[in-house]
Amino acid sequence: MRFMILLGILITAPSCAHSINQVYVGSMDASARFGKGKWVEVETSDRVILGFQMDTNYVDNAYAELQEKCPGRLSQVTSEHITSYLFLSYRQRLLLKGLCMQKS
Repeated sequence: MRFMILLGILITAPSCAHSINQVYVGSMDASARFGKGKWVEVETSDRVILGFQMDTNYVDNAYAELQEKCPGRLSQVTSEHITSYLFLSYRQRLLLKGLCMQKS
């Protein structure tokens, strides 16, 4: 019986779950033409172990990195906040996508 309980704990301890907490879609750009521009994408993350955050600037870093990838104007920016729950910790991921309109 002890063996079955120990086996059950060992199997379920490293299990994890994922959830998409929030998705935001920015407003459409009236000056954007269909088929023009290119999509740029950035993903950053933060690890939280026992309630202690490792990196609190991951959102600011993601937006700065997105702006660096686009030499023109960013529009229609979408953000996805995804959480992955692990054993005694979780990982917060941020996925930013934006339409880069080149300067003409």
